[in-house]
Amino acid sequence: MAPGVMLAVLALAPVCVGLVGGEACPGAQPGEAARLAAYVAKKYHVAPEARLRVEGVEPVGDACYHKVTFRGDGALGSYQLILYASPDFRFLSSDVLDTRRDPWEEEREAAEKAMGELLEGEYAARGSVDAPVTVVVFSDFQCPYCKRLEGLLAEEPMLKPGGGARLVFRHMPLARHDWAMKAAAAAACAGFQNAGAFWAMHDALFAGQERLTAANVDGRVREMAAGIAGLGVAAFEVCMERQMSLGAVIRDRELGTRLGVRGTPAVFVNGRQVEGIRDGAGLHAAIKGAGAGGEGAPAVAALGN
Repeated sequence: MAPGVMLAVLALAPVCVGLVGGEACPGAQPGEAARLAAYVAKKYHVAPEARLRVEGVEPVGDACYHKVTFRGDGALGSYQLILYASPDFRFLSSDVLDTRRDPWEEEREAAEKAMGELLEGEYAARGSVDAPVTVVVFSDFQCPYCKRLEGLLAEEPMLKPGGGARLVFRHMPLARHDWAMKAAAAAACAGFQNAGAFWAMHDALFAGQERLTAANVDGRVREMAAGIAGLGVAAFEVCMERQMSLGAVIRDRELGTRLGVRGTPAVFVNGRQVEGIRDGAGLHAAIKGAGAGGEGAPAVAALGN
């Protein structure tokens, strides 16, 4: 067992999670969390430095199953893994399907919950808050697939003024990208001043992606800032020097991780994560389907990372 796993595991107190046939459901035994974390780390070849641990255990209805949330440390920062344990904690599965519930209703509730989280706090957006469709994109300015997606978003008719859809941008700089965090911080600093400045910086960063490096990113973002109308360069430089926008970027990244984002770009349409977007037609179909009141696109990911 990895040392980090044992040190970080939470102790589980015995709990009663419901009644079956008039009998109380069995609770977790002392040391159960350590055993589960060690098993999952070994089963999925989780590196010791990830410090996989059990973050919490919740009852699932009255069926004596348990939702077990694991937490580890990875390339995108802290991440979650959710598995479901049988009443005696012997068996783990990736899901528990309740055949007494309507699957579409479950999906709708999950999408509504995700949408509420996606629209919490501050963020950059284009389009009416009353739009029937909201597209949320988690993006990384150093990611070439993100630049490709931005091109598709710019051409999407439903995201143009009066098109019926709203675009929300969330930061997701990947740890392996050596200048992505500074670029995200620059866009966020611009956004602190006004929305127009954010989108101008956003466009400039993607347009200059091939010319940006870890060595020149500081100078280049200052040059970009100087060319943006309505952006106070002095205030922007103070924001960058004092890392005043770093917290906002990290909050976005943690939000994405919590919602299951594992790479960039990641696209959510009305709370459902969408995968398989390869071209403008695929993007349009996902947005139009949600706008028509349908169930939307399947819950999968996007262009790559």
